[in-house]
Amino acid sequence: MEIIKEFYGGTSIDSNDTECVIRKGKIELKYYKIISNIIGKKHTHKKYGIEVVKKYVNNNIVSEEKKEIFNCIEKEEVADRVLELLKINKVSPINVVDILEDLSFKKNEVVIR
Repeated sequence: MEIIKEFYGGTSIDSNDTECVIRKGKIELKYYKIISNIIGKKHTHKKYGIEVVKKYVNNNIVSEEKKEIFNCIEKEEVADRVLELLKINKVSPINVVDILEDLSFKKNEVVIR
C-alpha cells in the first residue's frame, strides 16, 4: 500500500473565535488529504483519509497535536467536501473523529473504523 499526503488547506483560531485563546497565543490548524493506493490482486484502488494538525504558539513555546484517520472515505470528491467542512468550521484534532462519525450517520460515504 502506498500512502500520499496532500495539504488541503489551513486556518487559524484567534481571540475573535474563542475566549480560550490567550491574547499572545495563536492556534493554527492544517488539513491534509491522505490517499492510500491499495494494491489488489487484479487492480489498484484508492481510499481517502483525513489528517488534522493543530499548532499552538504562546510566548515562543510551540505545542502540536495531530489526528490521522486512514481509509475512511471511498470517493475523492467526498473527501474534499469533508475537508472543506472541517476547515470552515475550524475543527481540531480532538473533535475530528466525532465529526466524521456524525457525518457517517447522515451519509454512508464516510466510514470510521
